[in-house]
Amino acid sequence: MPTSAPSFGILTAQQQVDYRDVLRVWLEADAIPEIEHAWLFDHLMPIGGDPNGPIFEGWTLLSALAAETERLRLGLLVTSNRFRPPAMLAKIATTVDIISDGRLDFGIGAGSRPNPPEARREYPRTACRSMMSLMRWAVSPRPAS
Repeated sequence: MPTSAPSFGILTAQQQVDYRDVLRVWLEADAIPEIEHAWLFDHLMPIGGDPNGPIFEGWTLLSALAAETERLRLGLLVTSNRFRPPAMLAKIATTVDIISDGRLDFGIGAGSRPNPPEARREYPRTACRSMMSLMRWAVSPRPAS
């Protein structure tokens, strides 16, 4: 059975931090060949530290970091299917993939933990399979109507 070598990456939590600090870490990682990928998370509220503290929206920040880096594969660990309608998420992911010159790794899941209780304000759960079907439809070529 063939085995592959491990790959190394970074995860930067985009909460309780300044944009310039996150950018500096990603630029440094982009310059180190052994670091192959970089990740953000998809939470709308801080998951640590001050619950009312600053937090950047993951896809928006990912787009900015994609424009500034050249080599790193990038993505969110993991995109919640509860925050954005499928067609919007498909368009957002397609845009980030174009900005990054094809470096996006897309992962989708059920979403955040049930705690804190405030997290229950998010969109109601939908099945990942349904979400992926709708996203495939949204990005597939079809005639204009």
